[in-house]
Amino acid sequence: MTTQFITNNKGEKTAVIIPVSEYEDLLHQHHLNLDLTDGYKTMMEQENSGKGEYISFNYIKERFQHK
Repeated sequence: MTTQFITNNKGEKTAVIIPVSEYEDLLHQHHLNLDLTDGYKTMMEQENSGKGEYISFNYIKERFQHK
């Protein structure tokens, strides 16, 4: 698959379609370049050490739903 562009009626590029592998490479490269916050670093350390805490989708959903 080649990269494809979606254009508006003026011919201006408004979106791009790329192969999944290229998308994954871009995400990986982006993550490598991020300045991680201390909170995120702590979370990753907990995840890697097996001490990560998991919260269910329903818990998160209930916390953010308008009541």
